[in-house]
Formats: sequence, C-alpha cells, structure tokens
Amino acid sequence: MKELEYKFYVGLKSSDIPMAQVPESIKTSLLFKNLLKTTILDTRKSGRGSVLFVNDRSSFDSFINRHFSEDDIKQVTKALNILKLRDSKARRVKSDPLFLFRGFNLVIINGKDVDLKYFTEAFGVFGIINPKVKAKKVCFVENLESFLKAEKIFGKEFIYVHKYGRIGTASLSAFECDEVLVFVDYDFNGLDEYLRIKNHFPNAKLYLPDTFEELFQKFSKQIKGQQKQTRRVATSELNEVIMIRDLVAKNNYFLEQEILTHD
Repeated sequence: MKELEYKFYVGLKSSDIPMAQVPESIKTSLLFKNLLKTTILDTRKSGRGSVLFVNDRSSFDSFINRHFSEDDIKQVTKALNILKLRDSKARRVKSDPLFLFRGFNLVIINGKDVDLKYFTEAFGVFGIINPKVKAKKVCFVENLESFLKAEKIFGKEFIYVHKYGRIGTASLSAFECDEVLVFVDYDFNGLDEYLRIKNHFPNAKLYLPDTFEELFQKFSKQIKGQQKQTRRVATSELNEVIMIRDLVAKNNYFLEQEILTHD
C-alpha cells in the first residue's frame, strides 16, 4: 500500500471522515469499492454532505490486520516501508541510536575503558550503538562537520558526542557526566535540542561565543520557509534562549554553528 492509503485507513479507525475529504485515488480504488460493497464501510448524511464510517468494526479490524500487522505498525523498519509504501521514510521508524565519539582521553563506554585518542587519531571517530557512557566533561554537538572540528574551539579536555538524528531523553539517560556543554545551530531547532539536554542535565550550558551578535549580523542565513518554535522553546525563560529566539523570530535568519569552526 502507498503511504496515503495507510494514513487514510488507519485514521478511519479512530474517526469518521467526510466523503468530500476522501482522496480521489482512494475513492476509485478497487479495495475501497469492495469495502463499501461488503458494507464494512458505509456512509450517512451529515449536513449538506455525507461522512464515511466503519460499519463493521470486526471485519475492518481484520482488514487492517491483514494489510498492516501489529508488529509492522508498532516497529516499522525502513525495509518494510520500502516494500509496503515504496518509501523508507513513509512511517516513523524505531531504530537503535547511533553515536559518534571523538576525544583525546579515556572514557568508559559500556563498562569498558576506551582510548578515544587512539580511535580519533587513527580513524577519526569511534562509533557505537546504544552506548552507556561515563565521562567527566561531555560536549554534545548537533552537526557532523562541527563535531569533527569541535576541539578547535573547546580543546582536548571534552569528550565530543554526535548522535545520528535528534537526541532524545532515553539516549541522554545513558550518559553520566559532571560537566555538559551543548554546541548547536542558533535557531529554533538548536534551542530545542539544548533545552532537551538541559532538562536532563540541569547544569548543561549552551556555547555562546562572546562575539555572537556580531557573527549573527555578518553570517546569519535566511531560513527557508518558516521554522516553528516548540512549546519548550516558546515558553523558556532562560536569557540565552530568549535572546536567540527573539533574533530568529524577528529576522527569520539563523546562524549555523559551522561558522565557528571555519578554517
């Protein structure tokens, strides 16, 4: 099934849908016509139009289960997305978090001493899935390019961490550290990542260069479209968040963190 059909039929399980909102491609499909013909789905008048509803809940559930297994819905893999929906990103994927590390000191990962200096100098990064980490000083870096050059700014005392994708609460709970620094883009998404990390590590600090306002004026970049603030960002009362939030909202510009590690 295509993504549109998947969203439509699963959505119909929880609420009726006006017939005027049923996509034409679904209305003309043999599958939809058969569901109406067998009265598994039916319509009733509503105002000037009509709504589509599930008439036979048991048969409809069987239909859903035949086309979308429970395991498929709960834990969709990209391979299944491609096979069923012809799109690896069509449905949310639950995957194991991949972390990259750089550093020049020993760090305890999954209960073992790891010589990050060796891996950093020999291979560039140390990568691991689902790590449990103990370290004194950790710097979470949002973007890969900045992660690869972060020691230019912060030196060799920190353990630098970059996660493939946004970092979540479950991943953060696997870290034990005394000092936390957050290095992100200066936009709504970066602020949200900072606040997510700070919610878990109250002592976390956002890296904000002394020349930030000057850098923003010279090198900020217009946002394509319109970034949306999360509630966490919009309601934050932290001075650094307010300052960046207001700049971004007023100008619809943001500052990429890469400018700070530029050669």
